[in-house]
Amino acid sequence: MTADRTLVLGPYRLEGLLGRGGMGEVYRAFDQRRGRAVALKVLPAELAHDEDFRTRFRRESDSAARLQDPHVVPIHDFGEIDGRLFIDMRLIDGVGLDRIIASGPMDPRRAVALVSQVAEALTDAHAHGVLHRDVKPSNVLVTPSDFAYLVDFGIARALDEHLTAVTRSGSTVGTLAYMAPERFDGGAPDHRSDIYSLACTLAECLTGRRPFDGTSLPSIMKAHLTADPPRPSLQRGDVPPALDEVIARGMAKDPAARYATARDLAAAAQYALQQWDTPPVAAPAPPAPTATLPSAPRGARRVLVLATAAVVLAVVSGGAGFAAGRASAPTEAVVAAGPATAAPTSAAAPTPQATVAPPTAAAAPTTGPGPFSRVEGDRPASYVYTVEANYPVTLSYTDSNGDRITVSSVPAPWNLTVDTSAWGADATPLLSVVSPSTKGDTTVTCSISDDSGRVLATQTKESAFAAASCMVYS
Repeated sequence: MTADRTLVLGPYRLEGLLGRGGMGEVYRAFDQRRGRAVALKVLPAELAHDEDFRTRFRRESDSAARLQDPHVVPIHDFGEIDGRLFIDMRLIDGVGLDRIIASGPMDPRRAVALVSQVAEALTDAHAHGVLHRDVKPSNVLVTPSDFAYLVDFGIARALDEHLTAVTRSGSTVGTLAYMAPERFDGGAPDHRSDIYSLACTLAECLTGRRPFDGTSLPSIMKAHLTADPPRPSLQRGDVPPALDEVIARGMAKDPAARYATARDLAAAAQYALQQWDTPPVAAPAPPAPTATLPSAPRGARRVLVLATAAVVLAVVSGGAGFAAGRASAPTEAVVAAGPATAAPTSAAAPTPQATVAPPTAAAAPTTGPGPFSRVEGDRPASYVYTVEANYPVTLSYTDSNGDRITVSSVPAPWNLTVDTSAWGADATPLLSVVSPSTKGDTTVTCSISDDSGRVLATQTKESAFAAASCMVYS
């Protein structure tokens, strides 16, 4: 590099140091060839002649450049200039997730929304045979609109390469506070090691502190190997206990007990929030009872009071069931009472019977479909996805190839018709929508309809960081 008033590396004018890590230094730079600002990662000068480090650097560049998920920072170029290795990346206007957490525990909805985006990046990387190996809050950049990028695949390595690590001075690759247990005993890491680290990150978002409190290498190792995962709901009343279970499974000591994919972990976390936000469904009201009054004068008044009370309870129960049926999940609350009939009389001692019949109540109207529905029969030729929102959203859906697609900063209303002719047997219509808006009036609605226009699944959420999901299964 040359030094006048500014530093220059080939066509790049280095304008400021953004950060320094194990894989080098990252500068804000200006690419004078293409006239754009970039983030430029440069090999540290003292390691320029370390062939092992150079090999590892090239591997980072090659593996990261193959990833196309929108939540992975795009690689513009990489190579060597003037004896210095570099990676030219998109410059992100964002802040590290670790700095956000430093301000205190996050709203559970925001935490899940951000972690879900990181999960998409990891799922794509794993599908291409690439491990991140250092998932942690400081490697997640969050833009002002709450779009998350997973950065620094600097220690990523293709799964099919030889597992002998190229490391500095024999040190372990990765950050101890988020490292999966199998990595401490020399076990070969795989994509489930990244899932463990992602669960650690979710736990830290919810608690505001690292998963385990150890300060020394032995204490941290022991905690990862033996201690129970954190349970954020014990510290905060606004965290659903079901999220504890998501973290516990993601941080299982046995890799085989963890989620199969990072996306599965995110889906479980989203479902835990949805169930927490959904009011309990009232059971259908039972048929109103019919009471009979014997004509014996002595007990007539007492029985009449009891019968009248039964009528009142039946009507009240019917009203409650009707209200619950309208406001909750697709549960049909019905209050039905037919005309009362006299009790059979005794042949030996015929006694006239008095009858009290409750008024006939009309059946409560059934509600529409909920967010998850089962459809019998053949799969429709197409599905229609629809999103309504008052702020731009991030969408995730099953496309016409049966693949999961994520699109960010989408204005609403939005709709898409998806042809199912190329779907495999296991493809499922799924639509998730997340708003990065922090405003309390944020509203999102997702719907899935069949090719006849019939709505099969729908959900509406209103809150800051509102998130809704719809799925249809057979």
